[in-house]
Amino acid sequence: MPKSKPRRKAAAKKKQARRATHEVNARFRGEQAFFSDEADALLTARGWVSERAQPGGADLGDAWYWMPSQLPAYLAEGEPVPTSVFALAEGTFGSELASVGSSVPAGAQREYASLAELEADLDRLEAHRVPEGQYTVLDGGPSEQETPDDLIDSITEEWELIAELIHFPYSDAGSRSFAAVEQAREQGRLSEYAYQSVLAGRAG
Repeated sequence: MPKSKPRRKAAAKKKQARRATHEVNARFRGEQAFFSDEADALLTARGWVSERAQPGGADLGDAWYWMPSQLPAYLAEGEPVPTSVFALAEGTFGSELASVGSSVPAGAQREYASLAELEADLDRLEAHRVPEGQYTVLDGGPSEQETPDDLIDSITEEWELIAELIHFPYSDAGSRSFAAVEQAREQGRLSEYAYQSVLAGRAG
């Protein structure tokens, strides 16, 4: 079952505008890419999804995403992004809280002079959620006829697919159950990165 017209229009518009969160934040760190094995070990152990797990790896530098903060992909207000952490320079880091739309809310970004400073702020970052009432899901989300397979077969932008699968109203059994997602992974129709991101998002 294809997406409704408003959701298709939103997907087409965002496909042109979408950039990875850490790429948007490149203005903080210039053109050079930075990496931190210590931060990667710390954050992935806590359940953050690493840009290194993406096909092709972290070519723009290290970035990590807190997927439980990811909103559904298709919102009336704009393009949602999850809470993220990124390497700014050698030994320094930045963070941005999950938000809706293209503008960054005041106070949503923070910089850290060391990994220890970042670690001390992780509980706050992981607890943040965009409050209900600050966003509107187009068409109320997937229709009662749509299945996970429909989303997997029709959504080409991986970040949109991940967001929609995190928030899909799964049934306990049948074509609308999470087993369809697991089967798509086994069949190679859903990447390992997407599957692990969905699991991380649903775990929160």
